[in-house]
Amino acid sequence: MQRSSVVPIRTVVVILTIALLSAACGTSSSEARAETTATTSTIAPTVTTSTVAATTTVEPPPTTTVALSPLEKLGYPVSDDWVVETVIAEIDAATGGLAIDPDGVMYQADFGYSGHPGDSLLRITPDGTVETFARSEEMESLTMTVFGPDGTLYQSSYGSNRVFVIEPNGEARIIAEGLRGPTGIAVGADGVLYVEAYNSNIIHRIMPDGAVEDWVFDRRFNGINGIAAGPDGTLYVVDHKDGSVFAVDQDGVVTPLHKFPKATSHVAYSDGSLFVTSRGAYVVFRYDLATGEAEIIAGNGEPGRMDGRGSEASMGRPNAITVGPDGNLYINHGGGNANNPVSIRRISFQP
Repeated sequence: MQRSSVVPIRTVVVILTIALLSAACGTSSSEARAETTATTSTIAPTVTTSTVAATTTVEPPPTTTVALSPLEKLGYPVSDDWVVETVIAEIDAATGGLAIDPDGVMYQADFGYSGHPGDSLLRITPDGTVETFARSEEMESLTMTVFGPDGTLYQSSYGSNRVFVIEPNGEARIIAEGLRGPTGIAVGADGVLYVEAYNSNIIHRIMPDGAVEDWVFDRRFNGINGIAAGPDGTLYVVDHKDGSVFAVDQDGVVTPLHKFPKATSHVAYSDGSLFVTSRGAYVVFRYDLATGEAEIIAGNGEPGRMDGRGSEASMGRPNAITVGPDGNLYINHGGGNANNPVSIRRISFQP
């Protein structure tokens, strides 16, 4: 019997079923990966760059301020060739004139202070004894004290507008009055007195016969307070208010010499130099008449009473200054910024 070539219906059905399942499941895995690969369109982001120039602040270097000392502020060279020593301290008086006789006895005028009239001239012996030598109700606020060539002692009285001779017994005798605040006195070799009037800026002459005359007035004077005579008769005048120094010859011609930066008080002449007390600066200046140069010889520029060499020393407001019989300088000053109590100091050249 011959086998039939007809495929059984069951087999056909199975084949069709497999085909349909394959079509339903889709493509192969490799094709699927190709179709599902996304096409990426990359758009570069727009970046807006705003360029601002950087501002660099450069800080200045720190400033170091060096405080100047009182002496540096004055602007003068300082000499340490002079030594300051206390002779006597804290006398109950205020700073008036100061004179020393050939025996070393000192005469200290009392300018007075509140409740204290300033009517006395004190005498101080070399052993330090202080006593009242002359007193008068006609004297008030005593200023400069000076010896004449013949030993006569003269005293100006700012408060009473008078000038006195102090007799050896201590009697005060009026020789001139009405001079409007007499301060400095210089005595010429011929016995003529030259007296400054602080309030009128007139230098008066008192002649040996007692006649009083107005001798020199200059508009550049500004509170003339100190005066000293040189060996040729030239007078050296200092202003209290502005520190100016003038030379006045025997014809009355006034020549400006120098101007110190602070208020001054009195002046002394010695060996070609002027020594000027600076009340406002707490120092003593030396002015060389030959060169016109000035220097500080004593004081550190601050109030005190310390002894020492030159700028190591301190003093209150220096006032009167004179040359003693030993050739040394002597000054007086009050305590701190006051006119009292009085201390007397010696300034000696010891290079």
